[in-house]
Amino acid sequence: WLGSEPADACGERCQAGGAVKTQDALSLLIALEERVARVYFHFFRAFRDDPDVAHCWWDMARDEYAHVGILKMVRDLVSPEAEAGQIGTRLWSLVDVVERCEQEAASADALGRALELAFQIESSELNALAHRIIESLRAELPEGAGRLFAAEDDHCQRLVKAAGKISDRALR
Repeated sequence: WLGSEPADACGERCQAGGAVKTQDALSLLIALEERVARVYFHFFRAFRDDPDVAHCWWDMARDEYAHVGILKMVRDLVSPEAEAGQIGTRLWSLVDVVERCEQEAASADALGRALELAFQIESSELNALAHRIIESLRAELPEGAGRLFAAEDDHCQRLVKAAGKISDRALR
């Protein structure tokens, strides 16, 4: 529904949980970040009647697209032979999280449900794995290249602020 491409950017090695080439891992992370950005942009459209909530979703989508840009630059610098290690299983579990949240986002018509899905995404290892890969290439990148991925609390704080708009106290 969001125009998503197949998440199989790293193929059988990812699914088998084996060693993954760094470029393959980055390609998969790029695809997932783009899909997450589209989910957040979908929520922006769905909740644009509330300026504060819409601003939250806009900023979240913008940040995800910024992640995509950084990951693409890093991928272009990495040697094709570079290994990211035994992260295939972790990457594949991210595919499951993003695909499930993406599917459920299509029918999320309440702010509370949209926030629940966003918290699921933000509590996944998506940013942590991207940050780990970028940090492993620290010698080849400018200082602070992965800083955007380390600022996970920014997204959670935005979501908590948006949750203040929900009348359901249990959900808040």
